[in-house]
Amino acid sequence: MEIVKTSADTGITLAISGKLSAATAEEFGTAVDAAVEETGALVLDFAGVTYLSSAGLRVLIGAKKKLKAKGGSLLILHVGEVIQEVFEITGLEDVFDIQ
Repeated sequence: MEIVKTSADTGITLAISGKLSAATAEEFGTAVDAAVEETGALVLDFAGVTYLSSAGLRVLIGAKKKLKAKGGSLLILHVGEVIQEVFEITGLEDVFDIQ
């Protein structure tokens, strides 16, 4: 998994590529938590994400809760068909702002 961070006045974007699995969830969570501490507007670019496990979903849910508590927002972009299916099967497609 690779994470590329981009900062702007409007918030932080993390471009993720690879698998978000149990093996990479800690690294993903650390990067997301650091970004949440820095900003109220986090964008996750999932264009390169090929797999999303329940461990990755837990990180996303935690980030959403933290951002909501501070009045922030989480946007997930460029979700492929396979990853979109994970959101749909878990019932989380309406929980997250996915574009």
